[in-house]
Amino acid sequence: MNFFSLAINNIKRSPVRGILTALSVFVSAATLIVVLSLDKGYSAAVSKDLGENTGIHLYVTREGCPIEAASVIAQGGLSPTYVDADIINRINHLPHIEEILPFKIFTFTTLDGTRTDIFMGITDAIMNVRPDWQIIKGGWFEEEYSVILGAEMALIEQLEISDRMYSEDLDTEFVVSGILERNLTQDDAAFFLPLETALRLVNREGRLSAIGIKLNDISYMDETRNVLQSMVPEDYYVVGSKELSDGILQFFGATRVIMFVMVIVAFTIAIFGIVNTMLMSVLERKKEIAYLKCVGAGRNDLIKMITLETLVICTLGSAVGALTGVIVSPIFGNFMRRFIVFFVPSGAIAQPNWQMALLAFFTCLIVGMACAIYPALKAARIVPMEVLRNE
Repeated sequence: MNFFSLAINNIKRSPVRGILTALSVFVSAATLIVVLSLDKGYSAAVSKDLGENTGIHLYVTREGCPIEAASVIAQGGLSPTYVDADIINRINHLPHIEEILPFKIFTFTTLDGTRTDIFMGITDAIMNVRPDWQIIKGGWFEEEYSVILGAEMALIEQLEISDRMYSEDLDTEFVVSGILERNLTQDDAAFFLPLETALRLVNREGRLSAIGIKLNDISYMDETRNVLQSMVPEDYYVVGSKELSDGILQFFGATRVIMFVMVIVAFTIAIFGIVNTMLMSVLERKKEIAYLKCVGAGRNDLIKMITLETLVICTLGSAVGALTGVIVSPIFGNFMRRFIVFFVPSGAIAQPNWQMALLAFFTCLIVGMACAIYPALKAARIVPMEVLRNE
């Protein structure tokens, strides 16, 4: 019988304990890969959405901090600061600017806090700027109080083209002129209004949330940004799409911390589980280990035996956990999509890959092997005479 066969047989002697220990390693590996895939996936999806999919390369805002700018642009609300609409006349003649999209965003939350309605005032420039903004039913605004519905809002409100919709918050009745194609962003849950109508309804005529600018050549982004900054008032800021995405990701920071705390908790449980299992295994077999020493088993032999037992348990738990993490990560990503309130990207929130799976596997394996050191040394230090003196 070799050491590996001996390790397998020893684990079989307490199968329930071995399974529970492997399960703790399984949870650690699965949790690690889910958290890594959510962290990487959300960051990549936000960067792609705000850097590529929106078609907007620069924003003119009154918020110098990217976090504050992200809050105004992505989340809305009636901010006391605003961008004067006259700024458009100053910048629309600049070279390398393909399209200018002025917009106004504001939100209303129900009294019970269960729903937040997002209203966005826009111009027809949005169709040239936003490649994912497509009207699949109806068309552009037909009148002053027309509304274009996001796919989700059309479904919730059960509205079709030409139906009338009353907003209690705005005390106004709108006619549905269009319904957007679902694109898995906040657009799905938004109401789009003519810009001038939106400004008038909230008493903000000429006061925009921000101005989006699409360039015809992004290689001129820095140059255009510097020119724009010199043309607008001192308290105005020109924020790049990357800075905006970084601002959004800072909102995600608190969630990221909580997720990695979960990983630490899972690993802590696994560590105590492995140490406890292997230590109990050693203590229960003290006489057996003493007899092995009496027939010639050395210190290194005993360390190798305990280490192999731990290796088998950790390998099984880590492998199954990493595979499970890859499979269930997209499920957790879709679940999170329902609860993220600061910015919901259109891309997959969870993006697992085999590099993450290997990282989770070897991390759990290394941690498990480190946990085997103390029980293995405990076994190696057993003195046969003390254990067998009454035999």
